[in-house]
Amino acid sequence: MKPPESWKGSFGDRLGMEYEHFEPGHTVASFVVTEVHRNPPGVCHGGAVFTCADDTMGAAVFPLSPEGTLPTANQVDIRLVRSAQPGERLRAESRVIHHGRRTAVAESRVTDEEGRLVALATGSFLFVETR
Repeated sequence: MKPPESWKGSFGDRLGMEYEHFEPGHTVASFVVTEVHRNPPGVCHGGAVFTCADDTMGAAVFPLSPEGTLPTANQVDIRLVRSAQPGERLRAESRVIHHGRRTAVAESRVTDEEGRLVALATGSFLFVETR
């Protein structure tokens, strides 16, 4: 299963994210840290790491949305524990850990190429009716 075509050109797509695994409740995506992702000290900006975690959590929740709804993040927390340098590939693996009628909760582990934890994120998603 692949992300919907409508996701092309999205923020995650512009970050350079590539989905390696996409199924309801579980997604994996990665991106290579480039010069455009770095902050003034020269390491990967936390916002780029956050985007990868947030995007993959939302993608894991999206196919589980009740009919006539879309998930919207209502809280996302992240713990950045290691920096990443330009040239490194970061990988986010996200899983839904709770799925209810009105909400879902997901977690994401962002790791470097050696499997070391870079960030740990959790997100709550509210299923909002589409109009």
